[in-house]
Amino acid sequence: MNLEEYFEIIHKSSPVIRYCEHFDEDSDKWDFSRHSHPYIELIFFLEGKADLEVGGQTLKTTLYDTLVYPAGVEHLDGLSPERTREIICLWVEIPQLVLPEPIILHERRGILKSLFQMIYTIGSDRDLHPYRMEYALKLLLMEVLTEAYGTSQKEHRSYAVIPYIAEHYTEKITLEELAALEHVSVSYLTRRFKERSVMHIVYRTRISLDL
Repeated sequence: MNLEEYFEIIHKSSPVIRYCEHFDEDSDKWDFSRHSHPYIELIFFLEGKADLEVGGQTLKTTLYDTLVYPAGVEHLDGLSPERTREIICLWVEIPQLVLPEPIILHERRGILKSLFQMIYTIGSDRDLHPYRMEYALKLLLMEVLTEAYGTSQKEHRSYAVIPYIAEHYTEKITLEELAALEHVSVSYLTRRFKERSVMHIVYRTRISLDL
């Protein structure tokens, strides 16, 4: 199925939010048993890492990643001891949208993060009109599928480090940590860091890295 067909399905559907929570690793909301949901599950990692087992395969995620489980797909979550984990988790009922496989996105423009935070915020509104949530969910699903199946987003790689440095500049930050965030090698990240636009952010946030 191509992107236009996915968009047509979403456009003609009325997605409903069935679960909308923001929690960290100390929460009792985690389910560490092998489980599935009758809805599409979307998770955005605000902090931390995770090793996930889906269909006998191990998937690795890190902060600012988006993870999407198709409805009915069994999975097993595991905590990483390296960093506190914090997520926004959504269950979306849209039976017309059948995804062929789990999706992991390393989107770096901040659009998905903003959409997840917006949905969580408006979901807390007691007077929420259902149309607001419906169209927010449609926008999120379309953006997820655009990132997954649309044109290449390689030009945006390595720029997750910019919001990360801005949020963590008072902490010790290593190149190894930033490279893991980007799913790239340290040497590749170092080359990208030497680009003027990225180094401008580094200097502004008073981060000193041995390049």
